[in-house]
Amino acid sequence: MVKIVVNGKLPKNPVIVEGFPSKGFVSTIAANCMIRELGMKLVGYIDCEELGNIIIIRDSTPLRPMRIYVKDNIILIYSEVIVPYNSIPKISSAINSWLDKAKPKMVILMAGITGKEAEAGAKHEIMGAASDQKLAEKLDGSKVKLIKNGVLTGVSGNILMHCVDKKIPAVSLMVETEYSPDAYAAASMLEVLNKLLEIKINVESLKKMGKGIEEEFKKILGQMKKGREGYVKMEETGHMYG
Repeated sequence: MVKIVVNGKLPKNPVIVEGFPSKGFVSTIAANCMIRELGMKLVGYIDCEELGNIIIIRDSTPLRPMRIYVKDNIILIYSEVIVPYNSIPKISSAINSWLDKAKPKMVILMAGITGKEAEAGAKHEIMGAASDQKLAEKLDGSKVKLIKNGVLTGVSGNILMHCVDKKIPAVSLMVETEYSPDAYAAASMLEVLNKLLEIKINVESLKKMGKGIEEEFKKILGQMKKGREGYVKMEETGHMYG
C-alpha cells in the first residue's frame, strides 16, 4: 500500500519537481540543495510498506525517506532511497493520482543517466524531453539538448507518460554521469532549473561542499547495502532512474 500524506495547505497550480534517486544520485543531491538553499518547508510524505523499515536521520530528527517540501509555488517530491523495483508501479500510480488533484502548471523530473563524465568542476551537458512542443522550445532556449531517441525508466518515466496522457505540461531533465555520487552534475542540473523557474539556487555552495556530500552519500549507501541485498542489486543493474 502507498499513501501520500500532506499536512497543511499546498499552493494552487504549483510547479512540481520530482527528485527520486537516479544515476550518480544527481537528483537526490540536487533536491537536497533545493531544500537547503530555498528554505523549503516539510509538509508531507509518501508512505510505502516496502520502505517502512527505513528511517533517515537529519539534524537528529527521524524522517521518512520519501518526503514532500514546499516553497512559494514550488512543490518538491523527494526520496533519499532507491525505490524497490517492484514498488515502482504502486508509487508512480499514487503520485500520478495526487498530481491530478494538485493540477500543476508544470512538472519537472530530474534524473542522472549513464554516460560520459565531466571533469570535476566542469559543467555537465543537460539533456531533456518535454510533453509538448512549446515546452521543448523552452528547454532549447535554456541550453538543454533535446533527446530525439532514448529510454526513461522508473518513477520518472511513469510520471512523464502520465503527464503526456493527461496533457499536464512536463519536462524531464537528464544529466550524463559515470561517477557516483556526482555533486557537480547536480550543480549543473540546478543551473538549468534556475533558468526554467526563474529562481536563485546558489550552486556554488554545492560545488564547494562536493567532496563532503559525496562522502556522506557513500556512507548512507554503505549502511543500506549491509541490510538490503536488493538495494545492491538495483544499483548494479542500473534500475536507479528515479
